[in-house]
Amino acid sequence: MFKKFINSSYIALLHHPLGVIFYLFFWFFIAFFHDLYQCSDFLFLTLFVIFCETFFKAKENLTQTYKSITNFWILFFGLIFYIILHFIFKQDEDYLLFYTQNTLYISLALTLIALVCARKLYNFNYFHHFLAALSFSISFWLIFGIFLAIFYGSFNFLFDISSSKLNSHVLSLWLFSAGIFSLFLLGKFTSYSFNKIFIFILNTFSILYIIMLFAYGLGVLFNLLESLSIVHLCLWFGIFLLINLWINLSFYKIKKSLLYAFFIVVLSLNIFVFYAIIIRITQYGFTPERLAVLTLNLWLLISSFLSVFKQNEVPKYSFYILTIISLFLGFFANHISIYSQKYQLEKLEKIIQEKKLELDYSKSKQYYDQIKDIKNTIHNLDKNYNKSYSFDDFLKNYNLTHLKPQKIEFHNMSKKFHPKYSKLKENYDEVLFDFIANASDYKYFMRIDDNTLYFLLQEKELLKLENFDKILKNYEKNSQLSYKLNNGSSLIFIPLEFNINIKGEITFFKTHVFIKNSK
Repeated sequence: MFKKFINSSYIALLHHPLGVIFYLFFWFFIAFFHDLYQCSDFLFLTLFVIFCETFFKAKENLTQTYKSITNFWILFFGLIFYIILHFIFKQDEDYLLFYTQNTLYISLALTLIALVCARKLYNFNYFHHFLAALSFSISFWLIFGIFLAIFYGSFNFLFDISSSKLNSHVLSLWLFSAGIFSLFLLGKFTSYSFNKIFIFILNTFSILYIIMLFAYGLGVLFNLLESLSIVHLCLWFGIFLLINLWINLSFYKIKKSLLYAFFIVVLSLNIFVFYAIIIRITQYGFTPERLAVLTLNLWLLISSFLSVFKQNEVPKYSFYILTIISLFLGFFANHISIYSQKYQLEKLEKIIQEKKLELDYSKSKQYYDQIKDIKNTIHNLDKNYNKSYSFDDFLKNYNLTHLKPQKIEFHNMSKKFHPKYSKLKENYDEVLFDFIANASDYKYFMRIDDNTLYFLLQEKELLKLENFDKILKNYEKNSQLSYKLNNGSSLIFIPLEFNINIKGEITFFKTHVFIKNSK
C-alpha cells in the first residue's frame, strides 16, 4: 500500500510538476500561517495551474518534466491570472469589481474545481476511483492524527515540555500532512476501488431514505405530521443519489427499468424543490442562496437526465455545466438579488400606501420589520447601501406618527389607611378582617391577576372587577366599595393597604370584607 502511495505521488509530479509545488504551498500556508487572504491566492493559483497542466502530456521522467517549455507558459499565464485576481478583483483585503462579499471568490473556486474534475474525471470509472482514493486519503490522514496525538501526549507526559506554541506547531504539522496524504490524488488513483459491500450500504441507505421521505410526504398530506421546510434536504439527497448512480454504473450494467425508476425519484425531488423555491422567490424575491438552490436543482435535473439517457462521458459534461452555473452565480447572483430585493421593497411600499388608512400599530410594526429585513439583505449584498432605518423613520415616511404609542409613565404607589370605626348601614352575615389578596385560607379567596380582581367562594367566581388599579388610585379614605355578587349577596370592601409597582401592576392588597347573604 505504501509503495502504491509513493508511486502515485511520483506520477502526480510527472503530470503536475508546478501544480504539486503550489498545492503543497497552499497547505503550508493554511497549516502554519492561518492567513485566509494569502491562502485564497494560493488556492486560486493552485487550481489554475493544475487546470492548465491537464492539457499537456506527462514526460517520462522528472528531469524532462521540469525542463519542459510548457512550465514557462503555465507560469506566465498563472502570473497574468494572479494579476487580474489580485489587482482588479481585490485590493488588500477589500473586494473590488464584481466582488461583493465572497460570492465571486466561491464561484471562481468552484469553477476551477469543476474544470479540473471535468478534465480528470471524465467517465464513471475515473469518478468512482477518485472517490475511493479520496476516502482512503481522508482515513489515512485521520489515523495519522490519532497516532500523532497519542505519541505527542505520551511524550509530553514523560518529558513535560508542553506549551501553547508547541501544541500549535503539532496541530499545524497535522494540518500540513493533509496535503502530503492527498498529493497522490493528482496522479494515478485508478488502483483504488470501493468494495462491493460499500456499494450495498450506499444503495440500502438510499432506499431507506426514499421510504422515509415518502412516508413523511404521506404524513403531511393527511395532516398527521407538521409541514417543514425540507428543500435543502431534498436537494442534497438528490445529489447524493446522482453520485451513488455514477458509482454503481462503474460497477454494474444497470437495467433500463432501474434507471427509469431512479430518474422518476430524482424528478420528483426536483419538482418539489422547484415548487418550494419558486414560491419562496415569489414571496420574498431572489437572494444568492435561493438562486444557487434554483440553479443547482436545474443542474441536478440535467445531470440525472444525461445519466439515464446519454451515458457516454456524463461526468465530464455535468462538470462543464456546473462550471457555467458557477460563473453565472459569481458574476450575476448579487446583481439579480439586489434588483429583486429593491423591487420587493417598492412593491411593499405601494401596498403600505394603499392600506395606510387601515393600519394599526401592530400591522405597521409588521410592515416595518419586513422593510428592515429587505434593507438588511440589500446591505449584505452591497455594503454601500444604507441600511439604517428606524421605526420612527417608517412612521414619518408614511405619515403614521399618530400610531406611535404614547409613553405612559407609572410611579410606584403605596398607601395605608386607618379607617374610623363607624356603624355600618346594615347588619352583615360574614366579616373578614385584614383579608389579603392571593394569601387567604378562608373559604373565600381573593385573587388579583393582570389588575383584575376575582372574589371566589370555593373556586366559584362571585365577583370580577377589571382595571381594579384605577379604582384603588381614585379611592377616598374611609369610603366603602360596594358590589353585588353573582349569587345575589352583597359585599363591601374597606381597603386598608395596597401597592402598585412602577409598571402599574397591583402587587399587594389588604382590606376588610363585609358580606350580606341573600335570603
